[in-house]
Amino acid sequence: MNDSPILAALTPSHWERANRELIAKMLTEFWYEEIIAPAVDDGGSLRLELPPGFLTGRAVRRELGWWRVDPSSLAVSGDAALPDAVDVFRHLLRDADAATVAGAIAELSSTLLSDALHLATARPTAEFVDQEPVLVESQLTGHPWIVASKGRVGFDVGDLEAYPPEAGQDVRLLWLAADPSVAQVATVPGLDHHTVVREQVGPAGWDRLRARAHLGGLDPGTCVYLPVHPWQWTHRIVPLHAADLARGSLVFLGEGPARYRPQLAIRTMTDLDHPSRRYLKLPVSILNTSVYRGLPRERTLAAPALTSWLASVVDGDAFLRETGVILLGEVAGVSVAHPAYEALPGVPYQYTELLGAIWREPVQPYLEPGEQAVSLAALLHVDPQGGSFAAELVARSGLSAAEWVDRLHAAILPPLLHVLYQYGAMFSPHGQNCMIVHRSGVPTRLVVKDFVDDLAICSERIPEHAELPSSVREALADVTLEAKTLRKYLQNGLLICVYRYLAEIAADRLGVPETAFWSSARDVLSSYQQRFRGELGDRFALFDLESPTFPKLCLNRLRLFERGYVDDAERPVISAVGTVANPLAPTFQK
Repeated sequence: MNDSPILAALTPSHWERANRELIAKMLTEFWYEEIIAPAVDDGGSLRLELPPGFLTGRAVRRELGWWRVDPSSLAVSGDAALPDAVDVFRHLLRDADAATVAGAIAELSSTLLSDALHLATARPTAEFVDQEPVLVESQLTGHPWIVASKGRVGFDVGDLEAYPPEAGQDVRLLWLAADPSVAQVATVPGLDHHTVVREQVGPAGWDRLRARAHLGGLDPGTCVYLPVHPWQWTHRIVPLHAADLARGSLVFLGEGPARYRPQLAIRTMTDLDHPSRRYLKLPVSILNTSVYRGLPRERTLAAPALTSWLASVVDGDAFLRETGVILLGEVAGVSVAHPAYEALPGVPYQYTELLGAIWREPVQPYLEPGEQAVSLAALLHVDPQGGSFAAELVARSGLSAAEWVDRLHAAILPPLLHVLYQYGAMFSPHGQNCMIVHRSGVPTRLVVKDFVDDLAICSERIPEHAELPSSVREALADVTLEAKTLRKYLQNGLLICVYRYLAEIAADRLGVPETAFWSSARDVLSSYQQRFRGELGDRFALFDLESPTFPKLCLNRLRLFERGYVDDAERPVISAVGTVANPLAPTFQK
């Protein structure tokens, strides 16, 4: 540990800043979710009891009724030192379940370690704004809403230095061969499993995998090949699939030579040397942002059929083709079940998602000359020196900031609106699941990815669902939602999880008032509705995006008050507390 990057980052200045910023984020988001209610005056001065005194600071009221707490303003009465974030957290949740608070303190502590490392290694935004998407993501600070955004329960310090995107380390994946009796595969039409693997590893790598499978006693022409994350191999596969390894139904093929880097989703990997090769999504069964990061078996195997359906939707829809929207299809999947866990009624879901892989299309082949792509999360990034990623794009674009905001909304909203209104489906378009394509900083079109976890359809009968394959319909059974619930994906996934923060950046760093930011978004919605009112007027009412308010989903409450650390059979469902003034409503700010 003498050369540990995290230990080197644990300096007094980094630790004080990381804690101060996390406390401000905690106050901001707990206030938004109505967990706390600090006293605040018209000027934004706040006061919160923090025995033996008070925590004071300043906050700015934002357009959606939330308050942003300024980290630099925080102080404790009597000139006492600002406590660590975990001590403030412990006090704010003093009446909550002790076991839950204890677990959350561990997640906060892990988050602070990663935040300190980021402060020690962060680069000015201008230095990486033009890099490959995966390298940009290594510089980002994490989920803007969830306080313990880098909890990563299951990672030790060595893992935190090796596997998250901010570690900036190459990851060498391991490979297994599986007897067809224990592994299921699925691919889109016209593509077979062995072709997918061969294209992933190249001709020489393919020959090595086949030779090692043969030495291990499997038929290289019929066995199934799958990559495994090294953390998953050590912590889940060897201990829990030892019987398969002992009997030869699983054969270890060794480490692959390719250098991979994790995207914002730690379990999704990009080949650093060949970014045009498919992304790999692999189980990494850590608990982070309320969910164990495995691969649901049914959705893994249904992903290619779902991709085929969505591809047919885009190919057959003139408007979606006009928008240029890119859907990164999940073209192949492998899943290996654990027989004992599969046979156990009510088994916690993490044990049914241990071993598998999804091959996802990369964005590079879709880009035209001069185009670049970056995650929506990057637009929210502000580096420790105050450099803004959005401001860098505006500077490159040659547009005024207001024009740039208009172009951004025009690229993002129309394809999402059309998928919702025309096809009764919605992605969760948060910052990690979507990318924006730009040309010299000018936003041009939207990229959507991660179908396996985050697509839902409406329960109301609409003709567009008639061609939905039965396997896809079954995989989406738990996310077949009423229209009023389905619309929350867009309202909370995009408007709250991305636009809430981007409107703040637009006002503070681009000179575009929040009222103008939201007015621009409403104009795009109105323009779309005007164009399609004759065809889709009934859907505008069904998926009502213009109600005065909508339910406020609460991501932090899910862990702290609803789910705790119970190991349940189903993935958690986020509930709502209170409402948000709808910025797309015609009456907003009137």
